[in-house]
Formats: sequence, structure tokens, C-alpha cells
Amino acid sequence: MKPSLLTHPTWMEMDYAALDGNLAALRRRLAPGVGVIASVKANAYGHGLIEVMRRLVGTGIDTVATGAFRDALALRRAGFDVDILMLGATLPEGIPELVQHRLIPTVHTIELAHAVSSAVHEPTRVYVKIDCGHGRLGFPLAGAKAAVEAIAALPNVRVEGIYTHLPFADAKGQNWAREGLARFDALVAALAEAGVRIPVSQGRASAAIVAGLTDACTAVCPGGLLYGKSPLDRDFAGSDEFRPVLSAVRTRLIHISRDVSASRHRPRLRGGGPTGVVPFGRCDGHRPALPGKAGHMLLRGQPVPILAISLEHAVLDLSGIEQPRLGEVVTILGRDGGSRVTLDDIAAWQGVTESDVLMALDERMPRIELESRSG
Repeated sequence: MKPSLLTHPTWMEMDYAALDGNLAALRRRLAPGVGVIASVKANAYGHGLIEVMRRLVGTGIDTVATGAFRDALALRRAGFDVDILMLGATLPEGIPELVQHRLIPTVHTIELAHAVSSAVHEPTRVYVKIDCGHGRLGFPLAGAKAAVEAIAALPNVRVEGIYTHLPFADAKGQNWAREGLARFDALVAALAEAGVRIPVSQGRASAAIVAGLTDACTAVCPGGLLYGKSPLDRDFAGSDEFRPVLSAVRTRLIHISRDVSASRHRPRLRGGGPTGVVPFGRCDGHRPALPGKAGHMLLRGQPVPILAISLEHAVLDLSGIEQPRLGEVVTILGRDGGSRVTLDDIAAWQGVTESDVLMALDERMPRIELESRSG
């Protein structure tokens, strides 16, 4: 049971309508006929799986991907009758449970392929994962053609898809990914020449889409980009048209100390005080800034430095705020007046990635859906 906004006044503001615009922007970058497999792994990147899925289905998405069985099961229990690709994370003994719930297994070892063949009595769809250099899951490219041919020859196994993963964030990584996509295209073509024609092939994810890389595949699998999170360094342009689905994280002042003469925070105050306390601590996913970094929140459109973080609270420097009032809204992430704290700002202060910040916040507080808006 989540706390109410009266007992614990900290919340997320979600702009689920942004998914529509983000998908439209993404599709404009694709050649006609290229499909979209939407990644909803990790509770839709911390944005709320069921809420996100309702929006995706409304935009025509009929295939999603996740690595967590709990997420896939939640979608089935919520009544979503879409294709769900499992991105790995099971032992061969887990295959019967996947097919029981009409999930499409990823085969990245020959043992998993044999487990599928043994678990079913009719042709069952699988996707094959190829490792083109990422070094995680998949058949190494050097022996991939023979492996896929062997899988396709197994009884009751139908290879519907083949995919790889080539994530990157900078120019060096972009060149590596471009070369990997070319090698993957060559593998798919060689399989087709050998008579193994696979309906769905996918090599590009968010980074490759934003960077404008191309391939001969029939689908893409965007993740963070769907939610307005750029996968690329600031040096890259091209992701400005994607709007964050997580619009803001806000809280309220629950305590104000106007006399800080004996406070341990006094040496760090910009003036003589006051300080304020908000219910956003480590248990809410709040991490302290790295040494030499200084995080802040926003109050009345002004930055208020973060002085300390405990398990359940954060202490703020309110020296620059005239007569702060109990209950005033404080913006942790998002826009307040002419000022803004971005996901990238918080990640930089903490020395983590944007995904780390989202995962730290996930399921810690209520989500409030904003009214639909365009643009």
C-alpha cells in the first residue's frame, strides 16, 4: 500500500500522452514497413508498466519486449493480448512456464532451443539472440549461422525473429555499432540464402535510431527513447523532439527551521537560514551528490541547495527564499517557473546514469497522470 499525499507528500507527475508524440517522432525516422517492438523492461523503465502499456496499445503497438517474467505475467493478468518477447533471463527449466503464458522465448544457447522443442507439441515461435560484440547474451557471430540453422531444424521450433543489441553513447561507440549492424545484416542475408528466412530481424535500438544509423532489418526495438530519455551523450543532437514521460517529481515542505544558530548545517548555508525539510530521503531513492558536486531542488522557481540526506528526509537551504511556508511545493525533478532540474542533472550530481535515477525512484511514490496535452 502506497502512502497518501497527506501522510507522505512526495509524488511523480506522469505525462503518458508524451508516449504518443515520442512514437510518432520515432516512426518518422523509420523506412516504410519497419515495425516497432517496444521495450517495456524494468516496469517500463520505471514509468509504470500497465499505464504505459495502455498507451502503447492505443498507438498500434502489438509487440513488446521485457526481460522480467513478473512484468510479462502482469501484462497477461491485466488482459493484454499482445506478443511479448522475453529478452532472456531464464534457465532451460523455465521454458515451460514461458510458453504456458504465451510468451515468446529468446534462444541464446542451444540448451534453451532444445528446451523449447521438448516443452511443446506444436510449432512454437522463438527469437534467436546474436552477440555482435556487446558481450552479454547471444550466439557469438562467428558460429551464429550454423547455430541458427540447427535451431530452425528442431521439431516444433519456429524461428520467427532474430536480433542483436548494440548500445552506445558516444562517437566511438557509434562506429562500433555501425560495423556491428553491417555484420548482422550479412548474417541474416546468409541465412536467407541458405533457406532460413526469418520474418523479423532487429538490430537498432534507441541509440542507433537517434544517431541515424541504418540497417536492412524489418524492426527496431526502442527502449529509453520511448520515454523521452536520450541514450546519447550531450554532444549528440537529434533527441530534442522526444518528451519525457516522467514530467516531474515533487514534494512539500514539512518543516522549517528559522533559527539555525546551533545547526550543524550552518557552515554550509548561503545566509543565516532558514532551512527546510522535505520527505524525500534514501528510502525514496534519493542519493547524495558526489564529493565536489552540489545538488539542488526548486522552490518558487529558485534553486535551493540540498544540505543533507537521511533515510527519510532531505534538508534544504532556504536562505534565498523570503518567508517560506509550510506545505509549499518543492520540485525535485522537472520545471518550476523559468528553472528546471533534468534527469541528466540529477544523474551528473550523483555520478550515475539516467536509468539508475529512474530505477531508484521506481515504485517508491504515487504516480499522478497529467491531463493529456499536445506537443
